[in-house]
Amino acid sequence: MMREEVLQNLFAERDAISDMIIDIEPQNDDQRKQLQTLMQRRDRITGAINEVISAAFNEAAAGLAGLVSDLEKQTGALKQLGKTIDDVAGWIALVDEIIKLVVSILTLAGG
Repeated sequence: MMREEVLQNLFAERDAISDMIIDIEPQNDDQRKQLQTLMQRRDRITGAINEVISAAFNEAAAGLAGLVSDLEKQTGALKQLGKTIDDVAGWIALVDEIIKLVVSILTLAGG
């Protein structure tokens, strides 16, 4: 059950990032670089999805429910961010935090 919750959140995050990428029209090289960085973060989310699918997953690991709850909150926060080029840095920072959280989840659930 926890694995499905993690995957649902990661899929929702990847979809939100993809929508953001599609909606943004960079006007200069710096903005294009920022958008490229966001695309790389989306690819990291895809990698995290693959890791969760293939990992041994101990659903009963102590503390796992709290981490999954934190992931759900981060997913909600991501959906609340602005959707302009000026907001890309915030998206990148939050996705970095989400990736760290997923690593913690995988470490705990796999241990």
